[in-house]
Amino acid sequence: MNQFDPNLPRQNPADPDLIVGDVTAVIVREPGNLQPYDVGNSVLSPSKPFQVVVRWKVTGLLGPLWLAALGGKWNVQVYAESMGAGPEIRLASNNNIPAVPTQQNYEATLDVPAGILPEGNPGSSISGIYKLVVSVFLNSNLPAPGYDMIGFSEGPYIQIENPN
Repeated sequence: MNQFDPNLPRQNPADPDLIVGDVTAVIVREPGNLQPYDVGNSVLSPSKPFQVVVRWKVTGLLGPLWLAALGGKWNVQVYAESMGAGPEIRLASNNNIPAVPTQQNYEATLDVPAGILPEGNPGSSISGIYKLVVSVFLNSNLPAPGYDMIGFSEGPYIQIENPN
């Protein structure tokens, strides 16, 4: 699932998009492993930190105008939802990505500390499998409601597993 609001794509093939947002990538990686390549990790050690790289874009005729009117900074958050019993928590956030009217593509790297997600154990109700959900949010300071921007991306799934 991937959604963005506002999202005003073209109505006719000859018309331009008014404003289109998209979370284009959510990549999970352990620092130092295969960087700078976009190779994600799906199995992570509970004793090591990891990163979630989030990429999104805002395009269309109204994109620069909308971003200029809002100004401010993007708030990027990543949540983990346990598949089965286990924690459902915010893993990390970054609220320091400037919304630049002339910029279409954005990226944030969120650092997740070690030990935040438990691994699954045989005989335990905790599976050690988690679905990640990411949000990118730009708060409006305009006096009228309805001008905030937000995008969501659901997935990838990860498993927390001790390598020993």
